[in-house]
Formats: sequence, structure tokens, C-alpha cells
Amino acid sequence: MSWTSKKQKRAQEKKLAEQARIIEEKDAELKANKVRISNRATATVTNFADVDADLELSPEVKSLPKMKDGKPVLKDGKVELEMQLVSAGNVFAGYSLEDALARGYGSTVKYINYYKATGVLRKCTNMTGNFTTRAGFETSIRCLNDKDDPEKPAYLKVKKKIDELNRKVNMDNTLFVSVIKRLIHGRAGWEIVTDENNDIIRLDPLDSAYIIPRLNKKGEFDHVEYAWAENNQIPAQRLLYFVVDNFEKSDSSMLGIPPYRSIERNIKIKKNLERDMLYAARSLWAPIVIYQADTRGLTESEKATLFATLKTDLRPGAVVIVNSAVTSDVTQYNPDLNNLIRAIEMQDTEIIGSFGIPKALLSREKTMARATLEYSIRSFYESTIAGEQQYLKRQLEKQWYDPIVESLGYEDKIRITHEWKPILSPASELITALVRAGEAGLIDVEKFFQELGWHLDKIPEQIKIEDKDPPPEKEEESDKDE
Repeated sequence: MSWTSKKQKRAQEKKLAEQARIIEEKDAELKANKVRISNRATATVTNFADVDADLELSPEVKSLPKMKDGKPVLKDGKVELEMQLVSAGNVFAGYSLEDALARGYGSTVKYINYYKATGVLRKCTNMTGNFTTRAGFETSIRCLNDKDDPEKPAYLKVKKKIDELNRKVNMDNTLFVSVIKRLIHGRAGWEIVTDENNDIIRLDPLDSAYIIPRLNKKGEFDHVEYAWAENNQIPAQRLLYFVVDNFEKSDSSMLGIPPYRSIERNIKIKKNLERDMLYAARSLWAPIVIYQADTRGLTESEKATLFATLKTDLRPGAVVIVNSAVTSDVTQYNPDLNNLIRAIEMQDTEIIGSFGIPKALLSREKTMARATLEYSIRSFYESTIAGEQQYLKRQLEKQWYDPIVESLGYEDKIRITHEWKPILSPASELITALVRAGEAGLIDVEKFFQELGWHLDKIPEQIKIEDKDPPPEKEEESDKDE
């Protein structure tokens, strides 16, 4: 490279650095303007329970310089740009909009927070998981040759091996957590961990929000990209992967469709209404007071100190401060609590209805005839639970039982089938016990489920681990060259 070219390159880099500095200064100025107090007559309004303004579901798209260590990343002498897709506090970043979406980082992180923070949503999710899995399951042998005997010792040995592995990896809880994760994220993944002899030792849960499934050229599920995995990938052979509504053969379809998405607006409205309720409860006994403070002759810092002190000391209700004459005005606040409560209940009804769960099971309906309750529970089972169980059965046989049978050398002889125990059969007596206990006034519904071991408010341990930090950023090739 000639001396002239180097000089031009340095000049270009200097110009780009100056542009980046100007951008940073403007950003700092904008941030400062948000809290700066001008010399003109100003008004500061403090609402002690600000509602969540994030009701808009459409994402915001930005094209910004890619930054590293506080400086723009240069590529071929130019500032490298990246697309940022911002939606409900989650940021997707990539070199294009498609790349940002494909990365999927943070795409359903907000849903796990909804699950933890919204009581009725968590109860509906856990109720679905409990109805689907808590009755347990058994395995059985199906011979590929109808004339073969499933009771052969060799076949029974294969079944025993699978039963032992199911107990070893705690398959009952694995399926329960998978149902919950599928409802929250639209997908659930478990890594099959083996020892040096290739024997299965455990199933490790994957953080569903950061799983990126990939298909091969034949349209078959090939692997998932996962930032915490070795080489950032886990092959399909080492996975249990459950997804919701993969309608077509594509990477994005294998992400699944989170059922929470259909009620996301109801969840946000409920969240805002509950904050309004908190504000209303606090303001019932305290009026809204407008204070006018004369700040003439005070410096900017003295004004700021005065306003901060007034807002700190005068806590009841909402405080409005203006720098004019020293007067005050009191406005009585009379919130419409009845309509506010009804609006919250309407959102709860929408959320419960999306799961198809009878309201009586969640103690949301005080009176219900025995026949009506029994019919509602059976409808819930047939419309929601039966389909969930059928999907889990097929996937478990395909991804778990069949590979184990093949590894033992019996793939041309038998298949191991997954059989759910009937939760609504006379043997379980769930409906009968629930209705009789309720009618006799001996126990409420929530207490009944606690006695069954169904903790509808409890967050499973495998869900709690999803509070860990996001995956590490991948080091780009352009960064390495520098």
C-alpha cells in the first residue's frame, strides 16, 4: 500500500471516528435533556405508579453502527452497520433484519417473566402440565411381527432398560416441564448427556428462548444452535426437542408458536390495570396536590434540589410542581374501583379461556353443578390434554425409545410404546373426589390439588435456571482481523 493510500485511510478513519463522537455527544445531550430543568416556567409531574406504556406489539427497527469497546467497528474502511429489532424490551441484533430475526436472542424471554409474575397465567400453565403428565405413564412392547411373542425375555430386557433410563433421567418431571416450556416459548429442548462409554446419564434442560433449530437440505431436523454448547451446536441425535405448531419445514417454523403470544395483549392490559389499582389504592386516602414554588433567584442546581426535596417529602398522591407563585390547589381523586376490578376480571377470563380450563378448577367460580363441572373437566381433557399427550407420546417414541431400541440391536423386532395412565378413569377418581369434597365444603379446590401434589403456583427448578445471563456474543471474523 502506498504512502498516499495510507494517509487517505487514516484520514477516513479519523473522519469516521469524529462522526461517531458527534453521535455519542448527541445521545448524551438527548439523555441530559430528559432531566434538565430550564429557566422557563416548568412543570414536573410525578406518578408513583407509572403504567407500562409498552402496549404496542409492533417492533421498532433501527440501523445503527456496530460498536465494540465503545468504538464503531470498521470494515474495509467503513463503519459497519447492524440492524436492531427492538420489541417489548428485547433486542435482536444482526447484519440484516432477517439475520436479527434468525438469531432469535431474547425472542421469548419476556414470556418467562409473564409466567413468573402473573398468577392466573402461571396457574393455567401448571394446571395444563399437571393434567397432561401427573397421572404417570407406562411402557409396553409392540412386536413388528404379529406372530411374535412380546413376552420374550430378550424383549422384556429391552423394556426394562428403557424403564430404568426413564427413572434415571426423571422422565415424569421432564415431560411436565416440557409442557410448561412449550406453552411459554413454543418449544422445549433437552440435551442427552452420555459418559465415555456412550451410556445415557442425564437430560440437561436448554434455555428455550435461545434455541435456534436448523434443518438440513432434505428438510429434516438436523441440529440446534445453542451458545452454551460445545461449538455452539447440539446435533438432533443428542436432543429431545418438542415444539408447538410447526406447520411447515423451515427453520423458523421449528421455533414453534408460543401460545402466550395469542394472549400477550391481555397479559399487558392486566399488568397495567393492576398498576392502576395500586395507584388507586394509594390515592384513596390522599388527594392530588398541586404545589407552585417560586424559583426566581435560584441557580439550576438549587432548583433541582428544591424539586427533588419537595417530591421526596410530599409523598401522598401525585405531586405537580411549577415554578410560579407560591400557592397550592387540592384535587380529590375518586377512582372507579368497581369498573377497574371488573376490567381485571375480564382479562383473567380471556386468559383462562385461552387454555380451556374450567374456572371452577382455579377457584374463580363459586357455584357449579356436579354434572356441569364433570362435563367441563372432560371437555378440557378431550380438547387440550388428549392432543398434548398424543404429541408427547409420538415424539418420545421417535426421539427416545426408538434410538435406544436400535442401540440394543432390536430395531427390526420390536418397538417400545408410551402409554399414558388415564387421569379421568374411575380408577383415578379425580372428578368424583373433587366434586364431593367441594360439595361437602370440606376442602377448596386449591387445597385439593395441593393434596394431590399439584402445586399450581410453584415454579419448576428447570424454569428457574432461565434467569441466567444471555449467551455470550460470538466473535465475528472482522473483529479477529483487527
